Amino acid sequence: MIRWQTPRIRRTAVAITASLTLAFTLAGCGGGEDGGGDKTTDKPSAGRTADSQEGGTGGKGRVADDSEVIVSVKGPESIVLDVNSVVRDSGGFVTVNGVLKNTSDEDFVGATRWTGPELELIRAAGGSLAGATLVDKAEKKRYYVLRDTENRPLATMKIGTVKANSEQNVFMQFPAPPESTVEVDLQIPTFQNATLEITGE
Repeated sequence: MIRWQTPRIRRTAVAITASLTLAFTLAGCGGGEDGGGDKTTDKPSAGRTADSQEGGTGGKGRVADDSEVIVSVKGPESIVLDVNSVVRDSGGFVTVNGVLKNTSDEDFVGATRWTGPELELIRAAGGSLAGATLVDKAEKKRYYVLRDTENRPLATMKIGTVKANSEQNVFMQFPAPPESTVEVDLQIPTFQNATLEITGE
């Protein structure tokens, strides 16, 4: 009797998670929120999955050390962002940590402007720091906040109303520029521009 042997088929599941890198080649890399420039051929892809920080709690950003302020960035009305760290890690990311403050006796309700113009992102993230970018003047490139596999920004989101005389820890995570780049400009809609120095882990 002939015995038939059926070859085994090994099934291998492969999950691919790629870092989102939107880099725009800047024509001038001057100040301002839009920065100008031509779009490169880099295709946006999903970043590593993370529970994005909401309203100053949770998230994958490093815990900011509010004992040291690298730079204070003036925002709209009485809003101030104190940047505490700008860290490049071995995974190819740069994480900006800071403390968002409302120094007024009145609540601030315009946080959705910091998310940027993308309506889908505004609906998903509400008031957030998803509209922030890092500008590498030397390489003439602009780096946008990373997103996870569900298109959520790797930045503080769901900020909502910034209460009077309040402060909260915030973070933003970007693709890292080349190792040779040690200075970048942080640009957030309605905030003043700020030059930051990137440090190692």
